[in-house]
Amino acid sequence: MTDPQSGLTLRHPQLKSLYREWVKLCGDGSFPMAADLDPRSLRPWLDHLVVIRITTDGRFVYGYYNPNYAEIFDGDRVGQSLEALPEEQRRLLDAEYRQVQQERLPTSRIYTALFDGEEQSWERLVLPFFTPKGRVEKMLVGAYRLN
Repeated sequence: MTDPQSGLTLRHPQLKSLYREWVKLCGDGSFPMAADLDPRSLRPWLDHLVVIRITTDGRFVYGYYNPNYAEIFDGDRVGQSLEALPEEQRRLLDAEYRQVQQERLPTSRIYTALFDGEEQSWERLVLPFFTPKGRVEKMLVGAYRLN
């Protein structure tokens, strides 16, 4: 699926449906507000989500970290900022989140890495949520393994 307006290309069916849900929240062309996000509406994707909060000093902090990811990706990160991550991972995620924050648009990517000695490919989707004044204050990150 490629969205002609955003240019996003998504492969995983669950990320496609999550993106469609975000688009519905845009409704009349307005930005989806973080305050209007109903956690119950996220149940179909909950096992694959992370919520990133943007602090007043501009740091990215994990507000929710799926317990399944805690097992796969070296522990629970709730309350931690990106600074707690290894340098290469921190730089990559910081650039990705800053792009979403500045452009105020979703982004996606596919990445391949070794996890417990096994090469795996994952697809990520980062969706911004806004304050009433149009500032990105949270990001919803969905990630699904492709192979």
